[in-house]
Amino acid sequence: MARKKSRRPTKKQTVKKKPAKKQPRLTLPRKLADTDGQIQALRQHVSEQCVSIASSIDTIPPEMVPHEMRERWLHELRQAAVALALVVERLASGPKAEA
Repeated sequence: MARKKSRRPTKKQTVKKKPAKKQPRLTLPRKLADTDGQIQALRQHVSEQCVSIASSIDTIPPEMVPHEMRERWLHELRQAAVALALVVERLASGPKAEA
């Protein structure tokens, strides 16, 4: 008895492509990742706030700002700068990576 030929077309042999090798991701311990995120957020917020504050200061006539308020603003901005400088110094004092 002769075998019936299938009406389906023959299946072409396909060459499977190898998936591209993924670049290894730098995995950081959770604490390092959190600190990195905090520093990036701080930089973003500080930049935005500085632009906003500078714009506001530029649009306020100097004579409209009471002396006490000006002194308070200066004091608070200096405190923020000192706090940031302390963090920068702490990070800078750590061991240096060799090239």
